[in-house]
Amino acid sequence: VSCPHSSITFTGKEVEKEILTAAQHVREAVSIPVIAKLSPQLTSPLSMVHALKDIGINGVTIFNRITGLDIDIEAEQPIMHRGYAGHGGPWAIMYPLRWISAIAPQVNIDISASGGVSSADDVIKYLLAGATTVQVCTAVYMNGYEIVQELVKGLTQFMERKGYQCIDDFRGKVCSRILGTTEIERRHVVVAQINKKIAPCKAACPIDQSAQAYVSLIAEGRFEEALKLVKQENPLPAICGRVCHHPCEAECTRGLIDQPLSIAALKRFLADYEMRMGVSPIQSVKLDKEDKIAVVGSGPAGLSAAYFLTQRGYPVTIFEAASMLGGMLKMSIPAYRLPKDIVDKEIDSILNLGIEVKKGVRIGQDLSLDALRKDGFKAIFLAIGAHKSQKLGVPGEDAEGVLDGLEFLRSINLGQDVKIGQRVAVIGGGDTAIDSVRSAIRLGAKEVYLVYRRTKDEMPARAEEVREAEEEGVRILYLVAPVEISAPNGKVESIRCVNLYLAQPDGSRRRKPVVVEGTEFSLKVDTVISAIGQVPDLAELVKDSDLKITGKGLLHVDADTLMTNIEGVFAGGDVVTGPATVVEAIGAGKRVAEKIDLYLQGKEMKIPEESPLVVDKKEVWRRFNDVQELDRQGLRFIPLSERRTSFKEVTIGYTEDEALREAKRCLACGCAIGCGICKKVCIYFAIDQTGDGFQVDPEKCDGCGFCVERCPNECISMIKRP
Repeated sequence: VSCPHSSITFTGKEVEKEILTAAQHVREAVSIPVIAKLSPQLTSPLSMVHALKDIGINGVTIFNRITGLDIDIEAEQPIMHRGYAGHGGPWAIMYPLRWISAIAPQVNIDISASGGVSSADDVIKYLLAGATTVQVCTAVYMNGYEIVQELVKGLTQFMERKGYQCIDDFRGKVCSRILGTTEIERRHVVVAQINKKIAPCKAACPIDQSAQAYVSLIAEGRFEEALKLVKQENPLPAICGRVCHHPCEAECTRGLIDQPLSIAALKRFLADYEMRMGVSPIQSVKLDKEDKIAVVGSGPAGLSAAYFLTQRGYPVTIFEAASMLGGMLKMSIPAYRLPKDIVDKEIDSILNLGIEVKKGVRIGQDLSLDALRKDGFKAIFLAIGAHKSQKLGVPGEDAEGVLDGLEFLRSINLGQDVKIGQRVAVIGGGDTAIDSVRSAIRLGAKEVYLVYRRTKDEMPARAEEVREAEEEGVRILYLVAPVEISAPNGKVESIRCVNLYLAQPDGSRRRKPVVVEGTEFSLKVDTVISAIGQVPDLAELVKDSDLKITGKGLLHVDADTLMTNIEGVFAGGDVVTGPATVVEAIGAGKRVAEKIDLYLQGKEMKIPEESPLVVDKKEVWRRFNDVQELDRQGLRFIPLSERRTSFKEVTIGYTEDEALREAKRCLACGCAIGCGICKKVCIYFAIDQTGDGFQVDPEKCDGCGFCVERCPNECISMIKRP
């Protein structure tokens, strides 16, 4: 007994009554099994099946073939798909699935599914919904009988993968999870909750900056909004955009497709835009807290802490030993990487929040920690950095012509007359070493060597800095170490070196350099610059205090509170970790500011930090597997001849067109600005932007669950309404 294919046109009780009457006549006339073929477009397919079961019908076929029409707009002709309109193509599976899943648990009757089968997955869907058999007539019509073998093969592979012995092991398995509005009224009982999965770029950032969010705003030309978002987490974007080691780029999902996004360059673009256009997203703050806070040191950690504490309303005073603010930013990083006027502008934007500054004051020598407390400071943050260079530990290092890397760079930045020879060797592999060799080139040295005891892969300096140094003429000697500086007349004449190899990893998982016997050689040089690392200079600070020092010569702090062993005295940055990067120092200052705020409010500081949920890059890549490959927007540089002879900034920032082009490469793969599908689809306007992400207003949420279905990262769940 077959319901007409055009039954969607004839729905209603009358057509259902006619089907029942016809089925009953057939049932009474024959003794063989009778199957009724029903369209899910009937008014109530479930009621029809119940009625058919009652009159003795043995089985039903639930099919979907809606009479339809398509039109070719170019030919201006109706389209008849393979000979007839409205065939049961892949789109046709949804209605039968819905009604089979409702009928199977309630009526003990054989069900044959029909409509929309084009792959083994469709067959499996029907069986999971409770179908007894699956018809494949349209699939055969469209593809030939060979498709039957493909369907059987796919079904078999599914069962083997899942460990099913027979179809009944999984037939109807999903039925219990499918509920209609007649069975449950979900709305007003549950509410959506966003369990944020962040993009890999944010997870890798030491300051938790959502690059996805501000990059997405750049792509839309909303530069001031993007800048405001950046400065919520980072008070020094112009500096970071130039010298950050950008771990975010190493984790960028786009790198799985072509090349990572140029995130640092985009941050610099925003900061340069701010300075060029004279806009300022930093709002004036009201210093309404009574507790005064002292920040000792004006490097990136100290500036960061002062910024975030002021944002919380605390009066802050910065104490700086030098005559200028900025610490390593002003003293050690060369102007060709970080122009000093850029540093000054960013520092001024922080000080303009109402921060007091006292220069030329050494804590421990000019003023003690006790004196600060007596002066009314309720909390003290020690952010003095690591400015003391380590010794080479080889004979001859006290000879004339052997320079300290930090002092060398400091003298250049202070505009002093720095004398070096024509042949220079720099020992080390970090930023100070790379900055020293490139500065030596600019001071006129004819031959400049970088001597590093490990391989290029282990070098701490940024890869782009190493590449640019080689472009400027620096020769890098890997797996080489100095053993003696030759200075027969008290002045450097050469440096004796030895080749090394890397042994198997030790307990620290690092491969230790080992001397290759019989490989000594000499480099004829007249200047040697030592840049093998720095440690904090704590002699004055600890002289009259009980501050606890670690075995590595660093300040000891509680890992949870970031407080030293002295009540109310906190520490962070290089003085705690040893030499790190600028962005890591900014992150340290930000975290200390949070702890000081909790401390002064008398709240618990040992709050467990939850590991962030991060999107699966491979899953994202699968979603974007058809995305067009786009070349990364390259950076431009001043001519090489200029680079070798001046300290003019080497890298040229993006133009607006370049920034827009690069920003549009972002996949917006995390739960943040740039995605926002949940906000776009919510018909109750219950989802709003907060910071770099989104939040559900439970008072507006109607519990429909549409956002749950649309979220590409499965970040949203339905929970019981509070």
